[in-house]
Amino acid sequence: MRKVNFKKITADDRLVSEKGKYFLGEVNLNDISSQLSISGQKVYYARFKRGARTKLHCHQGGQVLLVIAGLGVLVLYSRLKRNGRRVSIRQKSRIQLRKGDMVFIPKGTLHWHGAFGMGNFAHIAFNGFSTKGREARTFWFDSDFRTYASEII
Repeated sequence: MRKVNFKKITADDRLVSEKGKYFLGEVNLNDISSQLSISGQKVYYARFKRGARTKLHCHQGGQVLLVIAGLGVLVLYSRLKRNGRRVSIRQKSRIQLRKGDMVFIPKGTLHWHGAFGMGNFAHIAFNGFSTKGREARTFWFDSDFRTYASEII
């Protein structure tokens, strides 16, 4: 058994370099599941500096966010019409997230999350595995966050 204190977690430069293209603004990331030797689930720590957020994305499995600091936002979208890799979208809901909040994002739900306003925001993300027992894939999109999204390959 291993123990990790999230208050002492620093950015994993390799992970930030690998996944940084999927974020807007400055984000610190750490794969907690590897530190705790967890199998069957991926657990990430993400700290968003003022105004930073994810790009639009969806997960092949469900995701739970546990807010541990600051004020954030989760925005959900509906997919309207697909044309190849490009999809027409419409914002469905916008949820403010505060320290202590938990939210479940069902698999396949198009969304983004990040810091709200001028403050920092941090959460622990619990990503479900696929039915084949592997980390569920995340599908990332470039988007204007209002009308369209194009899948990043």
